[in-house]
Amino acid sequence: MLSIVCLALAVLLGTAAQARAQAVKPGAVAIAASAVTSDKQPDEEAADSPRACMRTFLDLCNRGRFDEAAHYLDVPHGAEKRSEDLAHKLYDVLQERLWIDAEKLSALAQGKKDDALPAGTEELGKVTDSKGHPVPIRIVRHESRSAEDEPRWVFSQATLIAIDALHASLKGQWVREHLPAPLLEQGPRALYYWQWLALPVLAMLCIAAGRLLTTLSGILARRVLAKQPWGARLLPRLRRPVTMAWALVLFWALLPYLALTLRAEDLVERLLRALGYLAFFWALVRTVTIAGDEIADAKWATSRRNIRSITGVGVRLGKVVVGALALMVALSELGYPVTTVIAGLGIGGVALALAAQKTVENLFGSVSILADQPFGVGDTIKVDGVEGTVETIGLRSTRMRTVERTLVIIPNGKLADMRIESLGPRDRIRFATKLSLARDTDPKQIEALVGALRTVLRAHPSVHKDDVFVHLSGIGESSFDVDVAAPVETTDAAEFARIREELLLECMRAVTAKGAQLAVPARRVETTVTERPH
Repeated sequence: MLSIVCLALAVLLGTAAQARAQAVKPGAVAIAASAVTSDKQPDEEAADSPRACMRTFLDLCNRGRFDEAAHYLDVPHGAEKRSEDLAHKLYDVLQERLWIDAEKLSALAQGKKDDALPAGTEELGKVTDSKGHPVPIRIVRHESRSAEDEPRWVFSQATLIAIDALHASLKGQWVREHLPAPLLEQGPRALYYWQWLALPVLAMLCIAAGRLLTTLSGILARRVLAKQPWGARLLPRLRRPVTMAWALVLFWALLPYLALTLRAEDLVERLLRALGYLAFFWALVRTVTIAGDEIADAKWATSRRNIRSITGVGVRLGKVVVGALALMVALSELGYPVTTVIAGLGIGGVALALAAQKTVENLFGSVSILADQPFGVGDTIKVDGVEGTVETIGLRSTRMRTVERTLVIIPNGKLADMRIESLGPRDRIRFATKLSLARDTDPKQIEALVGALRTVLRAHPSVHKDDVFVHLSGIGESSFDVDVAAPVETTDAAEFARIREELLLECMRAVTAKGAQLAVPARRVETTVTERPH
């Protein structure tokens, strides 16, 4: 699970520049998206517009070029030497407390005109200080005062005066004061290196603690479910999903101490929610499996034919449905347009049906087999000259174990259209043989032998006496043929083999007792020799 968490964190944080931050964090009263979005933006963007200036400022800060980013600050008089430090602190405050989407700012050179602020002033949002007072974050238009000083939008002096106090109230201040300078440098995706190191460490600690909490909660659950027969089977199967759930809860609780940026924290929270849904559906899949086993082993189910087959297919189908739901919920939580994907599947339904027609055919074949119930798991059937015992009836195919212990797999779509001979429902097994008597046997011997064979068969305790069949059936090339048949009161193959052996021996004794002999196949070849005249 650790690898899943770390990989997902890396993937989502790697797409931070493309994600949309939608949540407002506790420290912010408003965000720039709602404060400065105009109803209608011009097609062309002015080079000295709030959008262009803030985009440049954020880009310079992302690359660590705070000396150049200070160009977009209206530094108070006497603080010119701290301009780079003020830019750095301002960027930290914005990243953690107020995310600015530059693309949603005004593209006009004079800024937004339909707000209540003075001309040349834009408010990006408000951030609460340590005392809970809202501090507005504003930018003002700086007109050119010389040929080298171009017009631009800069952060106001009032904002910069409050930056030191706002920066001191940020999370992770202790970390900033005590960690080595290299770890405090900004790494990929606007995250500091100490944060990149802390994410996997925190994940491992949460997993270890999750295992401990799972053990403790398992002890409590076993006491609560001690009287339930399915409790001993369910709890071990839920151990891993519960461990994952505990780890996610702990990670969520400790996440604020990492002091992530708004965008990174939003992405991590999305990931945690997605993994939380996956843990829930993981536990649900295992619960479906346990429920299927309980149904198959129940007393009322063991006495009903094909319950095991229907339960097995139902469990597999349930897993597929739960897996599809888990995937859609997780993708939706991560911000992917699931409705668009589903609509795309509808548009490509014809192509999908053509590509998967055999799979669909087999699926409907399995439904047909379960509905018609021509055989069940454990039945012996004969299909296309192959005889075997049915082991499983799946969504795609049915597996048969032959007498030679080989495994025959037949697709359900084809099996539903084939002639199936089910040997399982039979109540008796037919014993049949043919006795070929020698040609020198006289009719009286044959008549006496037929009567003796009938008596022998009816005397056996396992033979159904009303359906004994013993008759002279034909005259062969070198024998008189007597057909002997009788149903045996058993359905077990091993027991039938023993009874068949007893009946064959009794038939041989009857032939010997009546003075008859079994025929030996013989052919007579006559050769005609023709003499040539001399």
